[in-house]
Amino acid sequence: MSLLVDQPQRMAREKRLLDALAHEVAWFRMQGWRATTNGELELRFSLTLLHGTFDGVLVYPRYFPDVPAFIRPQRPGESWSGHQYLGSGVLCLERGPDNWDPSVTGVELVRSANKLLWSEVLQVALHRTPPAPSRHHQTLGQALRGESRRFLVTPQFVERLATASGGPAWPMKTATTRRGECELTFVTEVGDDATQRLTGMPVSLGANTGSGWAISMSKTHSSKVTTLDELVDLVSNGGGMIAEVSNKTIAVCDTQHHVRAFFVPPGEPVPVIELAVIDASASEQARLPPAYAKLGALTVTVVGLGSLGSKVAVSLARSGVRRFGLIDADVLLPQNLVRNELDWQGVGFAKVEAVAERIRLVALDANVVALPFEVAGQENPLAVARLAELIGSSDLVIDATANSDAFLMLAAVCQRAQVPLVWGEVFAGGFGALMARSRPGRDADPLGIRTHIFGVMGTMEPVPHAEANRYALNTDDKVLVAGDAEVSYLASAITAFALDAVCSDGESEYPVAAYLLGFKKFWEFKQPFDTIPIQCPGPAGVGAPAPLTDDEVATIGELLNAVNGGAGAAGNGSA
Repeated sequence: MSLLVDQPQRMAREKRLLDALAHEVAWFRMQGWRATTNGELELRFSLTLLHGTFDGVLVYPRYFPDVPAFIRPQRPGESWSGHQYLGSGVLCLERGPDNWDPSVTGVELVRSANKLLWSEVLQVALHRTPPAPSRHHQTLGQALRGESRRFLVTPQFVERLATASGGPAWPMKTATTRRGECELTFVTEVGDDATQRLTGMPVSLGANTGSGWAISMSKTHSSKVTTLDELVDLVSNGGGMIAEVSNKTIAVCDTQHHVRAFFVPPGEPVPVIELAVIDASASEQARLPPAYAKLGALTVTVVGLGSLGSKVAVSLARSGVRRFGLIDADVLLPQNLVRNELDWQGVGFAKVEAVAERIRLVALDANVVALPFEVAGQENPLAVARLAELIGSSDLVIDATANSDAFLMLAAVCQRAQVPLVWGEVFAGGFGALMARSRPGRDADPLGIRTHIFGVMGTMEPVPHAEANRYALNTDDKVLVAGDAEVSYLASAITAFALDAVCSDGESEYPVAAYLLGFKKFWEFKQPFDTIPIQCPGPAGVGAPAPLTDDEVATIGELLNAVNGGAGAAGNGSA
């Protein structure tokens, strides 16, 4: 019931307006209120049109009114209209995530639903009535990937052979990946059952799986092996024994961890192929700062997986973050490759899925929630409510959208949920960039920080006469274009900035909450890599909330009673 705690005045007003509508019109009847386990409030109601009745649910998400309310049928799978989101059945009404305003009320949504249903009833009855115009525009989404022979020796493989028991030869399972002319094989299991899987190894890389034998010997020999007989001699001289070898990989390891690996093609007689061994078994000291140790337990949500966000997300995985939320509705296209972290393997697929795969290949134990939706676009309100839940439950949110509408929603949810927000963008032409943060209790709120930044920039010299598009800036004497180098510079800076926001328990390495970063000698930047700190206000004192009026207290009491199943929960009046 967090809405009744966080937004008591607003929810009291919502109930009063709905009660008034139920008294005013005959076609709307309230059936009852209830609270869900994830903090939503729901009103069950019915709409009566001609001789038909539509039983619906008006849902107030936990972060309403910053996140839009929505209407769906009470019965799952029920079709009311041609303007419904598949799966959830949520109605696509005149107000949704793409044009939402916090002042919109549940009554407006109910009236919009009634208007939509009437338009479709009249269209069927009269045949001449035009269909209700649709605001819903579907987006794209889909997919694509090659071979010299190599064998990767991992610490897990060597450790397993050193501790295995039961003889000098063990069955093993392998995976083989290919890139161009190169082919890499590595071991995923050593032993007779699945419990022998090697931890820290990828479960899937689009790899071909195979099998073979792991042979332990006191000493490997350097004799040339090109035939099956020579392979058998090598293994036998070392005291090993192997059975079926056709189409299998044979790895021979001695007590000094020297490894030789071979592949025996199917059929005979065939040449045995010795694989070039890449020894990655040496254990090394940790390469990350001690302060980063806490990152594995934090959830970081990155919104916008374009050129900036994709780089930041993968860099966070390399830094130790293991719990991710990724949000972006876009699909990777070939022209995105000039700046995006991804490559041709992701072309045609949702950026969130491609970046999620990239993260899992960097950090095999990463837990990634990938949501291909827009934060403030034409989306199912139910989906946006779920996005807000993910954002509000995060430990850090990074806005890499450079979209003011997305920022406003993220700022509102992060402020409500007391989640640090970091954001940044490269200026058109790539001459510089902006990055900023808002840490609850340590900095001003996100909107306050942004407003202050704009105010400071407004006192600076105007940008020289230029025409800007999304990436380029045409000045009087040259064309400036933002390239991968500029985006990568900001991605590195904003990653360090964001990590500091959650890792610095004491004094921050970044004394101010916003920075202008210069990449070229242009505008206010006196030279390349010139940095302009912007001193921002600190956190504002939180005053006591406005006291509830007697009417609001009574109305909230009615809501609590309704949610808890008390008498008169529906609150309907006589029509």
